[in-house]
Amino acid sequence: MNSPFQATRWTLIARSRGGDTSAKAALSDLCAAYYAPVVAFLRSEGRTDDAARDLAHGFFARLLEGGKLEQAEQGRGRFRSYLLGALKHFLSDQRDRSTAAKRGGGAEHTPIDNTSESSSPGLQIQDDKMSAPDAAFDRQWAISLLDSALRDLDAEMMTEGKQRAFELLKPWLTGDPEAESQANIAKELGMSVDAVKQSVLRLRKRFRALVKKRIADTVEGSAQADEEFQHLMSALRR
Repeated sequence: MNSPFQATRWTLIARSRGGDTSAKAALSDLCAAYYAPVVAFLRSEGRTDDAARDLAHGFFARLLEGGKLEQAEQGRGRFRSYLLGALKHFLSDQRDRSTAAKRGGGAEHTPIDNTSESSSPGLQIQDDKMSAPDAAFDRQWAISLLDSALRDLDAEMMTEGKQRAFELLKPWLTGDPEAESQANIAKELGMSVDAVKQSVLRLRKRFRALVKKRIADTVEGSAQADEEFQHLMSALRR
């Protein structure tokens, strides 16, 4: 029986060779999804926002040059772990070449599609403590993944003609302290309070499933997917 994880974007990339267009598209999508976590890592090391974004573009430009993932170990598994390791290797290489870089010559930057980051606030989870770079990367990875899953759910609800209901109920998924009371939501939607409660439960269940689907797309099997989900929850608690 075929594994449901065989066609994930990460395994497609890791097993690709040459100029496979579907692998390149998958890598480009994943790089866009991991742009914010990479910037968070770089900022946590003490860089300014502009410097972090500039360096992130350089990192992804190198990754997108082609062939960088061809030697990736098939059993490596988590794309999150691979990318973080690749970022650290890139930074180490940058430090080794710092003297040469000061003599001149610039890197050509490849645009990264971060439209979703700039056009919407996404999920905001307050964190007053300064995180270590690895923790900052993982936390932003978790927030970005939840944000993507929330957009997936929004698209599903729009397709079903339930966009208004989702707009009212979404704060109950994200823990917004200013969420409208369920009694008021019930009145506006012409539903009973019990029906609203059931709708919230169904949305939470579907949201969780979409989060796991996003995770499954970046690992190699169900065991890793479960571990990655637990890692996501842990990252959000930091």
